[in-house]
Formats: sequence, structure tokens, C-alpha cells
Amino acid sequence: MEEISLQEIIDLLRDNIKFIISMTLICVVLVGVFTLFFVDKKYSSSTTLIVGKPEGYSQTSDSSTYSEVMTNQQLVGTYSEIAKSDSVMSKVATNLNLDLTDEQLAGMVDVTTVNDTELIKIQVTDTSANRAAQIANETAKVFMENVAGLMKINNLQIVDVAIADNTPVSPNLKLNLVIAFLVGFVLSVFVIFLKEMLNTTIKSVDELKNIAGDVPIVAVIPHSDSLMDED
Repeated sequence: MEEISLQEIIDLLRDNIKFIISMTLICVVLVGVFTLFFVDKKYSSSTTLIVGKPEGYSQTSDSSTYSEVMTNQQLVGTYSEIAKSDSVMSKVATNLNLDLTDEQLAGMVDVTTVNDTELIKIQVTDTSANRAAQIANETAKVFMENVAGLMKINNLQIVDVAIADNTPVSPNLKLNLVIAFLVGFVLSVFVIFLKEMLNTTIKSVDELKNIAGDVPIVAVIPHSDSLMDED
């Protein structure tokens, strides 16, 4: 396989710069239009709760900081499973008259701890900002009812109520455009090099000499645009 020098690569890209720019712009425009007009915007809303330690999690160790962190990490997994359980999701869907399955609703809910404290955040992402806030608040309400009985927790309180936020969290137009730019550029360069590899025409005198070997080259006819235009 014939090696291509760096200068030849630069020349090849420079000769096809219009194609690279055109293809890159086409990708950017198509992704931009698709993102703006065909991808549903999603909104996020969250509520924060304070959840005390259940029975059986009393502090007995001297290394209180480490134990608190480990305890909260263990509890957040439990809280997440309870908040996204079928019993909670089913009741939330019924209370809000949602036409969603338990699995679909659970996929919209995310439960996390706040900086390894007794605060947990229930965050909901939906195509409607108002509905996301309603689901977050209702999930917090039903969760508090369930977790109080299941884990015997008395200290349950809502710290921050979920409020509808009309600023979409997705899709990320800027990120999509950057990705489209990179994909368009790489794809155009790939096409150029593929065409170059499949092109079997002789492009220079040096290439002709390599092919001809010991056969002498008598003359070379230069290319002339003016002669090509004549009838």
C-alpha cells in the first residue's frame, strides 16, 4: 500500500474543503432541526425530605462521622426502592389520575441523598413541568406514609416542596450541535479518503514513473482549461 505524506493529506483536505464544510453544516442543521422540532423537551422538579433514622440504626460507635456516612449510604438505597416500589407508584398514579404503568412512573423518579445527610431528594423528570412537580410532591407524600410504617420512622418532614420549572433539562441543543459538528467533519474526511483510495487514476508524473518503472517517459501533456473549453 502506497504511503501518503502529511503534506499530501493536507493538500487533499484543502482541495476538498468545500465538501467538508458543506457536509458538516448539513449535519449540524439536520441535528438542530431534529432537536428543536422533533425531540420532546423534558423538565425536572424535585422535593427534599428529612428522614430520621429508623429503629435499629442508633449510633454506638466512637467513629460517628464514618458510621453516619455508611448508614446514610445504606438507607438511601432502601428509601429509593420504597419510593419507586409498585405500591407507591400505583398509589401516585391513582391519586393523580395518570395513564402510566408503575414501571413507566418509576423510570421518571430518582431518589438520592443530599451530601450524606438525613435529607433525601425525590426528583422527577417528565415532558410536562407542572406534572413533574405534581408527581414529585405526590411521591413524597405517599413515600412518607409507606416508609413511616415499614421502617418505624417518626421524624418525617418535607423541607422543600417541588415547584414547576419551565426550563427544560433536555435535550441539550448545544451539546447535540457540537456532536453533529464532529460527526459531520469526521464523516466528510472519511468519505474523502475513501474516494481517494478507490481512485485509480494517475495524478502526477512521479506516480507515472513509479508505475512505468524502466520504461522511459517521452513527454507529458499539461492540462489546459482554455484548450478544454475550445470546440
